[in-house]
Parts: sequence; structure tokens; C-alpha cells
Amino acid sequence: MKSRRLLASLTGLALLLVSVSAQAIKPPMPRSRAQLAGVWVGPDAWGSVLRLELNSEGQGLLAVRDLDSKGDLALYKVELAKININDLSFSVSSISNGAARIALSGTNDSNAINLVRYLKDFGDGYGVHALLIRQSDLQSGLRDLKAAGSKLPAQPAR
Repeated sequence: MKSRRLLASLTGLALLLVSVSAQAIKPPMPRSRAQLAGVWVGPDAWGSVLRLELNSEGQGLLAVRDLDSKGDLALYKVELAKININDLSFSVSSISNGAARIALSGTNDSNAINLVRYLKDFGDGYGVHALLIRQSDLQSGLRDLKAAGSKLPAQPAR
């Protein structure tokens, strides 16, 4: 009788441990449109700089400054059309003259958006990858790096 109780207790404990460990390895819940709201900035693989601004409904503006654009910006109206777990899809329409025809998709990681711009004018749509982080995180990170750099000994120019 005691052995059955002990076996039942051990089985219950094992199931509890398995359940708790399964909860611990679950991926984070996908972010909502409201959680993705804000300003995201970063470079793409071609050296362009992107700025994505979204409101709490997932609507906003994408500004792209190409490396060779002499300061001209390509501006797009964007709307976060769908969130599927961590995959993001956007509807895009150009609002500036001369802006390339593009499609956007991406993935949302914990602190970044991996954005892919598909350039529709290049055959099947060449994809250019960009890593965008929150503008506020970038600014505070740059301040910290600048402060740390000022504490380093001066290096002679080579």
C-alpha cells in the first residue's frame, strides 16, 4: 500500500516537473500591434538606412535613405497587415516621387525587427534584409559606447 502511494507521489512529481520545464522552453508570445508601436531604425545589407514608425494600430511611415541618394528619402505609407506568431507582413504604398516599388515582410525578435524589402522592379523581387531596433535603444546604446570610449587610452593614428 505504501509503495503504491510512493509510486503515485513520484509519478505526480515527475509530471509536475515535466510540465514546468515545458512551460520554461515555450517561445515568447507574439507582440501585438500596440507593442510594436514606436520608431525602429537600422541599416540594410546595401548600406541604406531605414526608419519605420508605427502607431498602436500598426499604421505608419517607412523612410529609406539609400547610400547613393544624396540625402533624398523614399517614403512609404505602411500598415502592419498581419502578425502570424513572429512573422510580420505589411501593405505598402509609395508616397514620394521616384520611390522604388516594394513589398515588406519581416520577423519580430525580442528586441528587433528583421525587415525584408522586396524590390519589385528586379524580376521576381530581390529581397534586401535590414535589422531595425528601437530608436531609443540605439540612442542609449550609442551614449553608453561613447562614454566607454572616452575612458579608453588614446591610440596613436596608423
